[in-house]
Amino acid sequence: MSRCRVLVGLAAERAPLSSLVSRRGHGSSGPADAVKLSLTVTSQPPSVYPWTSSPNAPSCRPTLLRRPFHTTSPASQRHRRPRTFHLTDPQPPTTHPHSSASPSKEDTTTEPTLPLPEQFRTVMRLLTHSVVVCTATHPSSSACHPPIPRAMTMSSFTSLALRPTPVVSFNIAVPSRTLDAVAASGRFNIHVLADDEAGAKVADWFAGGNAEGREVFEKLVQGGGVERVRFMPGSASAEDRVARGNEAPVLEGRGVLYVLKCRLLVDEPSHGLVKVRDHFIVLGEVLKIEDGSEAEREAEERFGLLYVDRRYRQLGDCITPIEKEAKGAIDRE
Repeated sequence: MSRCRVLVGLAAERAPLSSLVSRRGHGSSGPADAVKLSLTVTSQPPSVYPWTSSPNAPSCRPTLLRRPFHTTSPASQRHRRPRTFHLTDPQPPTTHPHSSASPSKEDTTTEPTLPLPEQFRTVMRLLTHSVVVCTATHPSSSACHPPIPRAMTMSSFTSLALRPTPVVSFNIAVPSRTLDAVAASGRFNIHVLADDEAGAKVADWFAGGNAEGREVFEKLVQGGGVERVRFMPGSASAEDRVARGNEAPVLEGRGVLYVLKCRLLVDEPSHGLVKVRDHFIVLGEVLKIEDGSEAEREAEERFGLLYVDRRYRQLGDCITPIEKEAKGAIDRE
């Protein structure tokens, strides 16, 4: 059994994350039993971005979606508060790809009962995924409507290339307000979270939606999830917003190890947005890396937060070769 310790929430349970967090349209989707509406997506990626210097650039940026979002009720969002987490003992997998329930040790004749998509989902729950929070700012449509900050938790983040500049990728299910903000602004920040209670608290918070915009960030600060959030000033002029690329919010606190400041990869045909069925693959170029909480990092270096079998986890034991056998294998080569 793995010795990875599990991070469990102490407050009232909300709907659990799926094995792939990115499949949730955070800030856009409702409960698991909500009615699914038809989706219409533009055939082309946005052709105008805030950093475009064209004098004919429209004040209202194009969006990827033309349908309204289905969200949780305002009352439930209003009373939402960050959960507190603690460490528990290691736990074995709770599901099996070929059964609707965990098979017992005595049962060796279990036949597949789940459809293929559910079997695949269960297999993916056995794989370890990194957990990060992506933030972006949706540009203002007028002087009366300031930029709207967005954020989402996801587990599909990975590196794609190192040179000439680092390139990262992740995928987002549509509709998604965060994806709209990334597409419209061309900028986003990836927050690498610590594998402790503080990191789990931040990840859990942004896995629950951010339809209210700035208020979601403020509640996280009030609930002790982060110490502060750096926003682009809402009073910034249109020229300043263009020059600064509609900067994405930066979370500052114990749960954040590093912040990767990125922009969409615009030097390829899809402009960094590739549609695949009901998802968009986002390709971004890393421009800068900022450290998280310096005091915590100096005290103890941490690995990034993990997600396995619908629970946040810490990295466990290492699997290393026996030195003599490893040396013999090298000599034979």
